[in-house]
Amino acid sequence: MLSWKIVLRAGVGDIAADAPTQVLTIAPTFRHENMPLEVGLLLPTNTGPRQFLEEINHNPPTTRGAILGLFLNDPLLNIPTESARLLKSGFQWVANLPSVEQQDLYFSQQLSDVGLDRQREFDLLALLKSEGFKIAVVLADSAAVPAAVKLDPEIIIVAPRVADFAAGFPSPRQRGRAAQEVFHTTQDLGWSGLLLGLGERGEVDHESLWPNCVHGLLCRPEPTTAGLT
Repeated sequence: MLSWKIVLRAGVGDIAADAPTQVLTIAPTFRHENMPLEVGLLLPTNTGPRQFLEEINHNPPTTRGAILGLFLNDPLLNIPTESARLLKSGFQWVANLPSVEQQDLYFSQQLSDVGLDRQREFDLLALLKSEGFKIAVVLADSAAVPAAVKLDPEIIIVAPRVADFAAGFPSPRQRGRAAQEVFHTTQDLGWSGLLLGLGERGEVDHESLWPNCVHGLLCRPEPTTAGLT
């Protein structure tokens, strides 16, 4: 699997109480040194969330406070069944990661035409929240903020789109601009949860490099087997 470490800003306060320390997702089936893991997770060659859920239900991580990142647009994913199993295993957090929000706008529209869009992910996150889960919502820009805020998520994560990786990992300025737009929209709508931006592990000790508006970083994913029983 992949571990996406969460690092919060010093002195972030009560808003960070009981916050998770990482997101766990599947690892991409196809890997190449020139392909970021974030992009590889969006390829159709991956096994999808069902095998991941099967594995963690039978061999659960010891860090069950982690957020489980699931591709919620898998049409064969049975949320009522899987959510009951996860709750029984002690898991509390879910995120729509990877998400169609990370796809380029043109491809996202094609997915939307066949019902595989962010609204489907948001509907399933709402269902999971109603069943007792805490949720983190992945967004790429401010356009989806009003729909996301209606879910009353504990966390919003701002993730770059695939095209943003064309020249390498997006610059702090580019990521900061997207996070700032999301932040202002959430403030206008009265949302007050944790806002995270995607960052490099090397940025963890340098808060001055973080966008001023974020409460912390979701670090780029790394392969891991740590935390498995």
